[in-house]
Amino acid sequence: MSIWNPGRGCKKGSDGCLHCYIHKGDLKKNINIDEIVKTIDFFMSTEKLINGDFKITQV
Repeated sequence: MSIWNPGRGCKKGSDGCLHCYIHKGDLKKNINIDEIVKTIDFFMSTEKLINGDFKITQV
């Protein structure tokens, strides 16, 4: 199963955020979770292959 994440970072906004695994994983990688940024794959959903198919398709 592949995962496409167009952005990184967030602002904690609910009680469910107290136990969020994303923040702990990013902190281990020295990634600033408070900074919301586009990833290098941000536009992948609109990019096409040579044959005209989209790089990302819905399953």
